[in-house]
Amino acid sequence: MNTRLLLMVAALLMVACSSTPNKNTLSPVDLTADKNAVSDYWLVYRKVTAPYPEAAKSQKLSGCVEFTLVIDSLGQAVEPKITKSFPAGVFDQQALSAIMNWLWVPAQANTERRASIITLQQDFVIRQSSNSKAAYDACKI
Repeated sequence: MNTRLLLMVAALLMVACSSTPNKNTLSPVDLTADKNAVSDYWLVYRKVTAPYPEAAKSQKLSGCVEFTLVIDSLGQAVEPKITKSFPAGVFDQQALSAIMNWLWVPAQANTERRASIITLQQDFVIRQSSNSKAAYDACKI
């Protein structure tokens, strides 16, 4: 009986190892070098605006947070990593919270729903900000 069970397990493992990869297990396409290429794979369906932090509003600060993240096969943002933050740490939490609620739909050419690594910047701008020149230089807003 133990021999029969071992043979069955071995056969199952051999079949599993020889199968072709699922389309959802393909490596994500890296689109970080070309921000315009994102629209060839994914289109924003739901964009959530981050709330302006009260402390930044009262100090009249403008700034940005830039992420790299993966749009998975379901069109959700996963694995966000902050790559730039100006002023450092001021807008991070609000930007991260908002980006996790964005939703993308595959572009017409992305029939496999191929996951993609993208770069995305969220800007925070207030009129007559106290740091407008520095924010423009750092964020290009």
